[in-house]
Amino acid sequence: MDKLKTANVRVRVCHVAMGDLWAGAEVHLLALLTYLVRLDKFECSVILFNEGKLAEELRKLSLSVLVISEKRQNPLIIAYRLAKIFRQVRPDIVHTHKYKDSILATIAARCVGVPHVIRVVHGMPEPFKGLSNVNMSFYTMVDRLVIGWLVARIIAVSSDIERALVRLYGTARVARIHNGIDLEIVQVRIPRSNKRKEWNFSDTVTLVGTVGRLVPVKGHAVLLEALQILHESDRTVNLVIVGDGPLREHLEAEVRRLGLNEFVRFTGHQVESYDFINMMDVFVLPSLHEGIPMVLLEALALQRPVVASRVGGIPEVVVHGRTGLLAEPSDASSLAKLIRRMIDDQPMAVGLGRAGRTRVEEAFTARTMAEKTADLYADVLSTAN
Repeated sequence: MDKLKTANVRVRVCHVAMGDLWAGAEVHLLALLTYLVRLDKFECSVILFNEGKLAEELRKLSLSVLVISEKRQNPLIIAYRLAKIFRQVRPDIVHTHKYKDSILATIAARCVGVPHVIRVVHGMPEPFKGLSNVNMSFYTMVDRLVIGWLVARIIAVSSDIERALVRLYGTARVARIHNGIDLEIVQVRIPRSNKRKEWNFSDTVTLVGTVGRLVPVKGHAVLLEALQILHESDRTVNLVIVGDGPLREHLEAEVRRLGLNEFVRFTGHQVESYDFINMMDVFVLPSLHEGIPMVLLEALALQRPVVASRVGGIPEVVVHGRTGLLAEPSDASSLAKLIRRMIDDQPMAVGLGRAGRTRVEEAFTARTMAEKTADLYADVLSTAN
């Protein structure tokens, strides 16, 4: 932040985000702003397109939060209202997060003379089928055009994403800032034994679990296959799946097909996920692609032994054999083998959990993320001058 130390005025930064979910991008934004507002060089505000958990949490911070409901207004009206607000607030920087908020806010900002727009890319486009794939292809195309023409800098949350963005926009416009979590709030509220009793998991059960949206890219189907493999030699292993989404009915049907009904529990969406993570013997993230998953950082911060897919930005966090174990993506056999290894070698599992916590403390905190973001803001402002 050295470049901002000589400034005598506060930099006005307006974040624009969807706020429709409580997932990685939303956790990222809350963690980032929690620390940005503590830096007296910034005057932060937020515009969301939905009420929800993110809006509730942001209103606890010392910043302005406004919701322009996408459920009540079409994109043109939203863009018009954004432009009107930007003209009144006159932000120095508009910072966007997902396709829709980025496209609308960037166009509105540039139309009314906002000098700088920054876009953070939380992950690469997810695979879809049918009409959803057509829609995603359209959003991706428009987003790339808007970024190419109107965005000053693009933030990549992992090296994997950074390489992809550099190929599209060049090295000078892309900055890598790893996701970070707020360690002050990643706390267990209910003791592990009590939480397991609440969900009827006995002490004799080995509990494997995961947290995330029930969508194809999260790889839940691979995890179910891995559980079936584990049950060939050990039927004490249970699986808890925390989260909800469009694949829930399909995954529940798959559980029945595999004969795993009594061994798999779907909890649905849980706003307070830390107690669920803490009651797991092994946390598993079988994703097919990721940036830097916030839930992975949370699991490591809670010292859970982690088995994750070797994809995206995950290997930047989980160093195989040092802070967790990495399985090959879409490979149920590889996943089952490493879960088994983690279960059988408790001293190793405990050691990996502790090392994972240290890894997060050293490189993936919200404070570090906010400081690097502040440096980027300063660089953008100084370059323009």
